[in-house]
Amino acid sequence: MIADFFSQQDLTFDHVKALTAGMYAVARADGVHDREMGMIREFYDSARRAGDPHLEDIAGRPFDIAEARPLFEGDMAKMFIKSMILLAFADGQYAKVEDELIRSYAGALGLANDDVDRLHAATKEFLLGSLAHVQNVEALAAVARRLDLK
Repeated sequence: MIADFFSQQDLTFDHVKALTAGMYAVARADGVHDREMGMIREFYDSARRAGDPHLEDIAGRPFDIAEARPLFEGDMAKMFIKSMILLAFADGQYAKVEDELIRSYAGALGLANDDVDRLHAATKEFLLGSLAHVQNVEALAAVARRLDLK
């Protein structure tokens, strides 16, 4: 299912660093939550090799979407934005300030608000689809409401 959501992309370590810094900036927008930090750490550590900078070195720097733009064109831009949206959902609260920041990143990457809306909807469907095995219908309905899927 993850492979369907994230089309096959070859990521360089520069991509990984930019994604990590971008996700951390989105998390910081409304206060870094443990689940957001856990997601960022898991992503970064899965790509980090011996001798690469520590997560704190990457997260401690300001993120500049203009510097990252050459790395994320076309489908890579969509993958970047889906990653940011997924991170914004990690704390259970997709905050307006996170959405505004993500939309500013999308604009800088050449994506329109309609593109972001579609990526946002696809991310919510992905998250809900990952719960399809849940037997507790009331809990599933509550998650759907929380994701604004009703």
